[in-house]
Amino acid sequence: MKSTAFLPLALFVLGLASSTVTANDDLENIWAVLIAGSNGWYNYRHQSDVAHAYHLLLKHGVQADRIITFMYDDIANNPQNPYPGKIFNHPNGSDVYAGVKIDYRGENVNSETFLNVLKANATGNAGKGTGRVLGSTRKEHVFVYYSDHGGTDILGMPEGLLSKKDLDGALAYMYEKDLYDKLLFYLEACESGSMFDGLRNDKRIYAITAALYNESSWATFCENPLDLPCLGDEFSVNWIQDSEINDILKESVGHQVDDVVTSTKKSHVCQFGDNTIREEPVADYQGKAEVTKPTPDANSIVAFRAEVLDTAVDSRQVPLIMAERALRKLNASPSQIATRMHNYVSKRADLTDFVSDIVHAVIPRRPLARTVMLKKPARITALDCHDAVIKAFDRDCAPFDRNPYAFALSSVFANLCEVVRDPTPILDQFAVKCVAGPKFTDVL
Repeated sequence: MKSTAFLPLALFVLGLASSTVTANDDLENIWAVLIAGSNGWYNYRHQSDVAHAYHLLLKHGVQADRIITFMYDDIANNPQNPYPGKIFNHPNGSDVYAGVKIDYRGENVNSETFLNVLKANATGNAGKGTGRVLGSTRKEHVFVYYSDHGGTDILGMPEGLLSKKDLDGALAYMYEKDLYDKLLFYLEACESGSMFDGLRNDKRIYAITAALYNESSWATFCENPLDLPCLGDEFSVNWIQDSEINDILKESVGHQVDDVVTSTKKSHVCQFGDNTIREEPVADYQGKAEVTKPTPDANSIVAFRAEVLDTAVDSRQVPLIMAERALRKLNASPSQIATRMHNYVSKRADLTDFVSDIVHAVIPRRPLARTVMLKKPARITALDCHDAVIKAFDRDCAPFDRNPYAFALSSVFANLCEVVRDPTPILDQFAVKCVAGPKFTDVL
């Protein structure tokens, strides 16, 4: 049976929900940065989320020249896409790719370029994409939405990583240089709660994460009649839907966040920083145009949320599910599928054993080494050590962009740094065990 739950959202993206934008400086005091920090067909949902968010902001009156968008842009025209040139964020939704202005694509989607955008470093981004960076001042609000993979104190990129140290430094710089009045940050990633631990409430930043520091976020619309990968993420589609069906000129940020906390069932949405931002209208960050919308239908909202839950998958398992689905499309026999899937699971075990060997080499005491392997740290204090170690592991041993399961092991290196504090003995192990370059690939 075809669902109608997404009808108000489809109308919105198609432009059938009308908006009125007047010549008012108040409409122009918002800047936004939208980033999908992944690539690859199985990561379809991250670019889908961001493309949809772009249309949401534009429709609500955020000026196009104040929205800076990062998308690798390998989905819409991917050879595997049965709908060339189109991307969907819901099974019954409209195309969200058309009309999206992408500032940074391909190899320019990386941590350096992203940090330059936040820090208004136009010189650093010269010759990259459009080169656009934030032009915000102490008089303007900034909205940042990031959708990607994550682990303990790290976020993914198509190549390399963004660490908590990186992000902390950029946000501190923005504060010191008066690059915003207030900043609202929505983060979709596994273990995303680890990225904002310790965020002070006097920095005028309110950060919302899809998950706790020790849990996965969840993909959704993974079973869909379009025969596409997971179309969205639970937290992301929930906040976008909330903005699309409600009058965000009247709805407070706190009301939206509370609604998303309630509707996101598979993970625990977390809040950090300046709670006074909760009292402000969502429109102050997502657009102040007057938008005429269909009256929200309670039954449609219930149906939409049920569909999100019914088709949700732990993000850590999406690569394996996509691999199995690809084998079925190739008409592989049940035994062939079983063999291939066993190999993928074995690769996960091999990478885990490799990391365990490093831990035991650095920490001879077995009980402590076991704790390091198994514990999910609530707080990281050895940020310098962790930053150096996790980036070296990505570069020299198991690149995260080619080994998504490595994100699940990022907590091990955080724990190891908490014990030894000095990255040297860990880096020495990498130098020995990864002397010939990266040892792992396709650890899904």
